[in-house]
Amino acid sequence: MDWGYVSAIGMVSALLLLLIQRAEPKRRRLVAIIVVLCLLVIRHNAFLKDDLYEETLLALLLALALNGVFWLLVGRYNPVEAGAAIDVVGMDD
Repeated sequence: MDWGYVSAIGMVSALLLLLIQRAEPKRRRLVAIIVVLCLLVIRHNAFLKDDLYEETLLALLLALALNGVFWLLVGRYNPVEAGAAIDVVGMDD
């Protein structure tokens, strides 16, 4: 088992899934489509290389677990707001 591949693909997959989780609700479907395309490229890469099926599956499961923990600890209590509801505080405010 190639643990370097598992950690690299796991972190990339976790970041991609985090993009879906923290996207604005109106744009979440577009972000999900882009993330699914990226994950399909990762899967295709695993099929082309030296039989990295198990490593890719393990990395995806670890990414899902990390995103679940993030959602439990942060995402549930701090939901994403709409773009119009965000106020930017500058130096003059």
